Amino acid sequence: MTRAWWRRNALAIGAVAVLLPVTGLTISGVEWWQMNQAQPVFATTVAAGDTVEYAGGTWGPAVVRSQAPGPDDDLPADGRLLVVEVPVDPHGKMLGCDVPALREPDGMQRRWQNALGDVDWDYRNPTVCPSDSTAPFTIEVPYLLPDSVSGPLGLDFALADELPGFLRLGVIVP
Repeated sequence: MTRAWWRRNALAIGAVAVLLPVTGLTISGVEWWQMNQAQPVFATTVAAGDTVEYAGGTWGPAVVRSQAPGPDDDLPADGRLLVVEVPVDPHGKMLGCDVPALREPDGMQRRWQNALGDVDWDYRNPTVCPSDSTAPFTIEVPYLLPDSVSGPLGLDFALADELPGFLRLGVIVP
């Protein structure tokens, strides 16, 4: 290859040097987005005791209370039953959310699903956002946690209209 060849093809070589990595990054970005667009990826985090405007409604503050287990509740020996309550005012809008998950934001980053199947629960209390009502409501969800868990946790709400974003309300476990 002579010097003349390099001069004649300098623009094309420069274009390939720029476009090849851009193409690779674009393809990777599109694949990542398609894989994660229906997953809760980007958190809107709210400190414990605070409220937030999210998805057209007012959420919080989330409160954790201990509850004595019932005689038929299936609790492990080193566990305790906690109930998380979150008042929600949808401001006349219908909100759709799933049952929230409780997670450790730091440390081991453990995650707990609801204990609806393990405890005797009054199903008149909403555990999800009622999709047929625009009135204010309070979500109440029971969780079985090990006795060793304390401190700040996050309550994760995924709303279909907000994905890949989700709401994480801070709670303090007594």
